[in-house]
Amino acid sequence: MFQRFVADARDTASLAQEIARRVASPTIEAEHILLALAEGRDAATQAILADAGLDPEGVREALERENERSLAAVGVSPHAFDLPPPARLVKSPRWAASAKLALERSLKVASARDDRRIEPSHILLGVLEAPVGTVPRALEGAGIDRAGLARRAEAAMDLAGHDGVSG
Repeated sequence: MFQRFVADARDTASLAQEIARRVASPTIEAEHILLALAEGRDAATQAILADAGLDPEGVREALERENERSLAAVGVSPHAFDLPPPARLVKSPRWAASAKLALERSLKVASARDDRRIEPSHILLGVLEAPVGTVPRALEGAGIDRAGLARRAEAAMDLAGHDGVSG
């Protein structure tokens, strides 16, 4: 699948891995991909996310609020503990199911559009199409209309004439 990724899409995958490593996560999750899209080099995808309030800081805040909501649902307050930052460094996080599924959905999006190559915007659509998980809950909690965001991403791809041959 990665052979169909344009350079910016491969960079997104690499940045997601780096983000997971930075936070000492043993796995690369869909939320790491969303952060990578917000932090990455693809200006069009960054603009779509930023217009929705999802610049890198906005994504981090939405994910943090979701983490706090999830912990509160089981009676845990993250502020009740004075925990040190993660100590261990993860050299090579594994791709978790949520990230693998997001990438698989990006391939399906590209195929449905008859695009030969996968671009960051395809990856964004793959992340947004998740029916359940941390990213959908975080975006819902942040008041983000995922369907509307996906429509804007698709419209931007159509406007740019993405046929997947660049990169």
